[in-house]
Amino acid sequence: MSPFELMNTIDKELSSYTPKLSAAINKALLYYGEGSSLVGLEYGKSEKDAISFDESERIHIKPDESPLVMMKVTTVAGLLDENSSWRLIVDTRPADKNGNMDLRYTLIRNRNM
Repeated sequence: MSPFELMNTIDKELSSYTPKLSAAINKALLYYGEGSSLVGLEYGKSEKDAISFDESERIHIKPDESPLVMMKVTTVAGLLDENSSWRLIVDTRPADKNGNMDLRYTLIRNRNM
């Protein structure tokens, strides 16, 4: 699966639930990508550069949607593992009584992992 196909699939799965995660994965796959073997590129653009960044968001969900959101995020993490050198780590706080759920994402590209 190409980075564009992967991003398109992920965007369809996530953008309506976790738009900031979808945007962060878009940045990882399309801006930084898998890295280039060329020399002299800015940090993060070389394939040997270990790079990571964080994103967080608060989403409003219906009371029964928390498992669905986590299932979609877990599915996307698996797609990234299988089709790219990027790894997704998600920290979450359960939804409060008002339906607000806090999520924090870390995207990591490290060929040694």
